[in-house]
Amino acid sequence: MTQLITQPGAQTAADRPANREPVFVLGVARSGTTLLSLMLDSHSLLAIPYESHFMTRYYRQRERWGDLSQLENRRTLVASILQERYVARWDHRLTVEEVALENPRTLPECISAVMEAYARERGKAVWGDKSPSYITDIDDLYNLFPRARFIHLIRDGRDVASSLVRQWWGSNDFVNAMRSWRELVYWSRKLLRMIPPEQTFELRFEDLVENPEQKLREITTFLGWDYEPHMATAYAENSAEKVGERIRQHHEHIAKPPSAEQAMKWKNSLSPADQALAFEIAGELLVELGYPEGVTRHPLKRWRELTHRVKGAIAWRKGLKRPR
Repeated sequence: MTQLITQPGAQTAADRPANREPVFVLGVARSGTTLLSLMLDSHSLLAIPYESHFMTRYYRQRERWGDLSQLENRRTLVASILQERYVARWDHRLTVEEVALENPRTLPECISAVMEAYARERGKAVWGDKSPSYITDIDDLYNLFPRARFIHLIRDGRDVASSLVRQWWGSNDFVNAMRSWRELVYWSRKLLRMIPPEQTFELRFEDLVENPEQKLREITTFLGWDYEPHMATAYAENSAEKVGERIRQHHEHIAKPPSAEQAMKWKNSLSPADQALAFEIAGELLVELGYPEGVTRHPLKRWRELTHRVKGAIAWRKGLKRPR
């Protein structure tokens, strides 16, 4: 099996200056990006708010903001950012007055000014972000911040799909969830390979929870920073404040130290027929990423696919996935 490459370059922290560029944590939803971002946010240099979700959308609408050399236009832009649904729910609610707008003249600089204001309030020198929606917008993120660092977290698609179908915002059926995971991981890896390798880092969720200290050391080396031992556990103390009510709804495990029990749940939760179905959909990519095959053939595989489709259609018709 091909093993996942987790260290993109041979440089060590001592070989290059410490990175002060933005840090983006990327991954398909339900892949553990919240856990990883909280761990990284525990570092003395880095501040990562819960999520943002606005950056690439604003990039695509950049003409809307007019000439940003004009202070009034910059203030209008920042006021709009601060009213964004996710930004308004950060653990620190920023005001326009807290954002330094004297020097920014471009959209990336204005976005950075907002993020820097958040980091400054936390006493940090570097800002980062974790928004699952950006997994499809890596090219736009790179256009905005061409010197940023990108950390891509991958989790076994069978666990991701099993989790997604239980979320009100997730897929209606397991088959679609597996196909979505396959496509998102495949294309995000392809896009990340177009970015200079010294700016990207890829790791598996399973390796993170099984050996958090080792993986966090690798990440901080990639960033050119010193590892701080408390990163692997201290995040749990502040998780409720950072995540808010979403900790109860979507992130019940992050208030506890990482555990290997969080990995490979599909081995016990998926029936043999579902395992065979999942492998048919995404087996090639799972093997490429070094994941175990599980059951690959089963006589009831087609029946299970039909069952998932019917359940998904019923859920959609009844509106069981409507936002609340």
